[in-house]
Amino acid sequence: PLTLFACTGLAATLALAGPTWRQKPSPFTEDRAPLVVALELTPRMLTTDLQPSRLERAKQKIRDLAELRRGSRTGLVVWAGTAHLVVPLSDDPAAIEAFVADLDPSLMPAVGLEPSAALERAAELLDRDGTPGTVLFVAAGIPERAVADFVEFTAERRDQLQVLAMATQAGGMTPDGTRSALDRSALQVVSDQTGAVITLATVDASDVERVARRAQRHLEAAQHEDDEGRWRDEGWWLVWPVALVTALWFRRGWSIRWETG
Repeated sequence: PLTLFACTGLAATLALAGPTWRQKPSPFTEDRAPLVVALELTPRMLTTDLQPSRLERAKQKIRDLAELRRGSRTGLVVWAGTAHLVVPLSDDPAAIEAFVADLDPSLMPAVGLEPSAALERAAELLDRDGTPGTVLFVAAGIPERAVADFVEFTAERRDQLQVLAMATQAGGMTPDGTRSALDRSALQVVSDQTGAVITLATVDASDVERVARRAQRHLEAAQHEDDEGRWRDEGWWLVWPVALVTALWFRRGWSIRWETG
């Protein structure tokens, strides 16, 4: 009994120490990356350097992306001088289709160019979801004054930034008679300082396919980081021999007599 008592105590100590030799599966194993689309809804999106217009092409890209990501959670925010939630994160492409067709700059309550406001709305959606995701700006460009807010976003969060640029270098005339063209240098500044991935709009679906792949790879990278610190406690296996020996303690003769000198 004394020997068994010592062995049982050793086994119980090891069990409480929490031995481990394999990692826990990530909670994101079967997950698909959440993505919030932040669509620019300003008059310059009515420019026709992309046919039939930047806005109509952007709407089609959003539809294609939602369909491509069927089963994944996609949300939609629109922005100009202010930002507003249109569709919360949903895995149903029909939810996007139902609202995106009627979007127009005239619906926005304030004119302006404030992508930082859209960043705040997108962050709120991703916070509710709780999974590292992506914010995709579908826009004619990002003003350099927003870079500081974008830098803060990427520094404090695990979410990814992407930009799908809906403009050409040749540009075109906006409805108010001003010229609008793709400012690649400004986008490069955004990319260099925030790590945002810039994608130029294409005539086919290769642009949204790249966006979707990058969003999923970002989630997988976050999953890998989590896995490095997630180990399965295997101490419970030692409960069985401890329980068996403890059960034998009730047999006659299986006792230890403690004597004081």
